[in-house]
Amino acid sequence: MKLEQYYQKIKSILGLSLSLAKVKFKLRNEGSYIGIFWYLLNPLAMFWVLLFLGNLINKETTEYYPVYLLLGLIMFNLFTRATNSSTNSIYANSGLIKSSKVNHESLVISDILNSVFSHIFEILILIALMLYFKISLIGVLFYPIILFFLIIFIAGFAFILSSAGVFVSDLSNAWSIFANLAWFTAPVYYVVSKGDTPFFNKINPMFYFITVARDIVIYGRMPEANMIFAILICTVLFFAVGLFIFEKFKKRFAENI
Repeated sequence: MKLEQYYQKIKSILGLSLSLAKVKFKLRNEGSYIGIFWYLLNPLAMFWVLLFLGNLINKETTEYYPVYLLLGLIMFNLFTRATNSSTNSIYANSGLIKSSKVNHESLVISDILNSVFSHIFEILILIALMLYFKISLIGVLFYPIILFFLIIFIAGFAFILSSAGVFVSDLSNAWSIFANLAWFTAPVYYVVSKGDTPFFNKINPMFYFITVARDIVIYGRMPEANMIFAILICTVLFFAVGLFIFEKFKKRFAENI
């Protein structure tokens, strides 16, 4: 396949993904009295509970802890929402897959983009909290770069889960449990001392994304080189493996759904 053909295929996949994500986003708010405010209420409710618990648990005083907590929370929320929905991305669109030659990748990516739309509202809460604490917003300008790599990383995970979901009927339940366990191994509400990072944090890729984001967005400092390197490795590795698995099994989706 020529480079131009690759470009046209990627453009087609992203275009369809964005259209599907917009439809899902509108349908999600249809019939709701408060509409998009649901996107704000959920993270805010969790934020206040964790803020109370975090103040009890953390022995170290962390500067701007409420902002520290909220940024970790919304980043992990994006990961869990996108991956949980991806387990049923193919099954939920079985009729579309069987009746038309739609790019299967678009069905997975649209669920991710739908989660990103929700994440945008969470970022607005973060900005408001940063303004309250009089934190410079310059770091927020660099957040889209971190978000880009996070989305690619999540896409790799989503391709694996959506492929497995076709053959494993209970995958969504199993993944929900695993995601909850992963939440505790990421420093969302607790503080990890530099130079004394537990092993269970190091094996969780979200630890690196969240830590780098906090360094840049909240504290305006350059992350450690090994943290940036870990993000790049996780992103490339998971996306490559996820895409390989998805491409290998997608021809069997129609006959198994």
